Amino acid sequence: MNKVLIPVDDSSNTLLALKHAVSAYGKDANTQFHICNVQPRIYRHIGKFLSKQTISEWQEERAKIAAQSSAEYLERAGVGFSFTYVTGDKGEALRDEAVRLGCSRIVIGSSKKNSLSRLFENSATAKLLEISDIPVEVVTGKSIPTLERWGIPAIGAGAATALMAAVID
Repeated sequence: MNKVLIPVDDSSNTLLALKHAVSAYGKDANTQFHICNVQPRIYRHIGKFLSKQTISEWQEERAKIAAQSSAEYLERAGVGFSFTYVTGDKGEALRDEAVRLGCSRIVIGSSKKNSLSRLFENSATAKLLEISDIPVEVVTGKSIPTLERWGIPAIGAGAATALMAAVID
């Protein structure tokens, strides 16, 4: 059985991953799709004022809203799927869910970014590639904006140069 986990939210990158997964694996009757949304943990100082049930219901509602367009796309494509949501760090939560479900691959949509941007963003894609033993297919969208392609590395190089100059003096 080929089980494919697809992380979903309401972004255009999710649609890219869904389209790729359906075209690559959707015709195989032995393929099961699992869409999964990751909800952030509630900070302890906020959570102490809410019941666990209230937090869980709120997260479930948000997850269903985030996955609604993905579920509609898969239904229109005529492929079967299941839906789950998890909480926590995106990369770790997705890897753990893929392991729990016995998935053979993870297909994730991602925008093109340079590695410096991914370092500061806490990218789920970068984290999955780092920690997952399950194969991760990354489906990329649009090219990087010019500012991010040239501006962020230039700012980083400028900051490094200024730091070296300060250390030398």
